Amino acid sequence: MKLLVFLAISPFVILQSSFAAERPNVLLIISDDQGFGDFGFNGNKLVRTPNLDRLASKSAVYRNFIVAAACSPTRSSVFTGRDHLLTGVWGVPPRANLRDDETRMPAFFKAAGYHTMHVGKLDCAKVAKQSPDAFGWDDWMGGGGYEHKDPMVFQRGNNRREQGWTADIWTNYALDYMKQHRDEPWFASVAFIIPHMPWVCDEKYSAPFLAQGCSKDLAACYGSIAHLDECIGRLLDGLKETGQAERTIIAFLSDNGPTSPEAKHDDELGNVPGEDWQKRNVAHLRGHKALVWENGDRVPLLVRWPGHIAPGDRQQLGGAEDVLPTLLDLSGVKDDVVKHQPFTGISLKPSLDDAASTTERTELFRMAIAGKGSPRELSDIAMRKFEDHHLTLRGPRFKYHALPGGAGALFDVAADPGETDDVQTKFPDVTAQMAKRCRDRWDAIIGSGRSFMPLPPGEKAKAEQ
Repeated sequence: MKLLVFLAISPFVILQSSFAAERPNVLLIISDDQGFGDFGFNGNKLVRTPNLDRLASKSAVYRNFIVAAACSPTRSSVFTGRDHLLTGVWGVPPRANLRDDETRMPAFFKAAGYHTMHVGKLDCAKVAKQSPDAFGWDDWMGGGGYEHKDPMVFQRGNNRREQGWTADIWTNYALDYMKQHRDEPWFASVAFIIPHMPWVCDEKYSAPFLAQGCSKDLAACYGSIAHLDECIGRLLDGLKETGQAERTIIAFLSDNGPTSPEAKHDDELGNVPGEDWQKRNVAHLRGHKALVWENGDRVPLLVRWPGHIAPGDRQQLGGAEDVLPTLLDLSGVKDDVVKHQPFTGISLKPSLDDAASTTERTELFRMAIAGKGSPRELSDIAMRKFEDHHLTLRGPRFKYHALPGGAGALFDVAADPGETDDVQTKFPDVTAQMAKRCRDRWDAIIGSGRSFMPLPPGEKAKAEQ
């Protein structure tokens, strides 16, 4: 009798063990406009992010991680593993339509036998009239714009207006999904719109910050982040309660640097005045969202997989285009499971396996989408000149700026993350080499014919307003 009981139970145990070892779930969480300094684990003593701090304490933490200057460029890179300019995305809508031949992240997992889901902001998950279904998401629900309360919800065959806080609606949907699919491998992307402006939150979240003397704006901003943090804590608890925490890879990042009403008054160097900004910018980085100074495109990346990834800081330089290759590598999903354009990102798995490991990689190429040097609408791509744009080439130590008008600047961001000291004269060879590689990258993008396509007349008029 004992033998029969053993035989009845052991195949299930073996199956569960195999499932956990070979086919982990993947949960990708993206916040919106949450800057490098908007986290407790990055040294901000005012903001309240206990759940993100807890996640960071159990994760590999990449602080030398570079996204793009704004939401659509970053998300296109995250979902495709490619430089956003090669995907057709060169700004925010209407300059944000991914090309149809770009394979999105869920398509890889779906082809490998995963169920896939997206909830939240539909930026780069939905393109024009094509819904997320067309790009590999089996299940999805999202919203348009930045309605933080009582949002319009879009879903296959069931568009409607919901009541309640948007972040809670999306979190509840993700939790239900995790419960319903606990017995199969799944990939889920959860894209919050916090703390994108307008800053709106329940008073229970903003009141503690008002009590500490914060302005109404900052209290609403940090109250929104506190709400976001609470929702992420619920997702973490949901994984634990359903027994999925140990077999779920979690990746968290923000899509770009911070912005605020004060950012409208920045100077030509990208510096922002104001007491609120100084409280948020605890690392004293230069710039803000839409610019390619460090505060515009530097954010933390967290990667957690209990029993597989040792917590702690990673020195490896990472970028938004590395997220897809890394998650595939960790999950054991081959990138050739579906046809796709060549990745420009790399897998960060070597540094996840060994914190001391660093991998040489192609420098990260970025472009400002606002301010001096932002791209203008042109009818002919041949009219677009390198010298008209603000472009950067970011390596693990040095960052080269190709400034509009033909000037350049070099910063040792390892020693000077605030980009305060131009070291061109100290490192002339590095400057010359990086300047050449920056121009080469630009020439390759222009030569590909995949970016800067002219907008239709109606969209062009909107973009120029």
